[in-house]
Amino acid sequence: MMIKREILRLTILPVLIVLSVCYAVNVAAQSNVNTNNFLIWGSGGYSRISNDAPATNAVGNAGGAVGAGFEMHFVNNMLLQTGLELSCLTSRMNRKDTLLIVPMIDTENNSYDGHFAFQNTHDMQQIVNVGIPLMIGYETPNGLYFAVGGKAMLNLGGQSRATTTVTSTAYYENLIGYNNTGILSNMINHGLFTETRSVKSSLRLHAIFSGSVEAGYTFGRNAEEYSIKNRPKIRLSMICDYGFAPVAGIDKPTSLVVNTSTTGGFTPAVNGYLLNNISSNRLNILYVGLKVTVMFGVKKYGCNCAKE
Repeated sequence: MMIKREILRLTILPVLIVLSVCYAVNVAAQSNVNTNNFLIWGSGGYSRISNDAPATNAVGNAGGAVGAGFEMHFVNNMLLQTGLELSCLTSRMNRKDTLLIVPMIDTENNSYDGHFAFQNTHDMQQIVNVGIPLMIGYETPNGLYFAVGGKAMLNLGGQSRATTTVTSTAYYENLIGYNNTGILSNMINHGLFTETRSVKSSLRLHAIFSGSVEAGYTFGRNAEEYSIKNRPKIRLSMICDYGFAPVAGIDKPTSLVVNTSTTGGFTPAVNGYLLNNISSNRLNILYVGLKVTVMFGVKKYGCNCAKE
């Protein structure tokens, strides 16, 4: 009986050892599972900054962003992203033609009305922001990717350049003037001519909050190849950010026109009007583009198995 027990013990013990080793190897292999990715990305596309002023029309311009972050994967192919992003957005805003009439006195002390017609007026804005995105998404085993979330952005600064074509004329009650209208024009020595003028100004917005949607495809999802060689993957996606920036009453300019003369005369031009004559107390910001993301640390299994 003692011999049988010893034989049984000697038989079971190796089996248990083999099973323990197999389990340990399997756990070691599984411990190398790494579905968390370091990300570097860049994007470019169309951006637009708009307001609700009735005389303006925002047509937008180009925008771009670069960033770095971290992506964590969970069960059921869910993922969470965050990081830091630097963006530069530009936009063009057109304005309706307007006429400014100013009572003036000429060099001979005669009163007249200065007529200043502003035409082809447009304002180019540029803002630079740093933001923190927070996205939750899903990626299928074959690489299809989708994520939604939001961004909180701090505006580091910006600039505005308003350009308009100004035609200056003079109206005298006691003169016949051009075409019997009392209007004098095309007199350069009297400051009555047509000229294109630009006004540059700094621009600073409050914090920007936006919702974000992203959808695309991750290339290079060969599990065996990437588990062994651990190469970075490329994700190509379309993105859409739409948000708002609050505007305080103190930030709204009271005058649309500024005097650009440096000699004491009156040479009017249109100032930057992004914040002029708006009632909603906010700006709307849109950014749509193509995003390329490089993913590092992507390794499904760090298997040490020998190839057959």
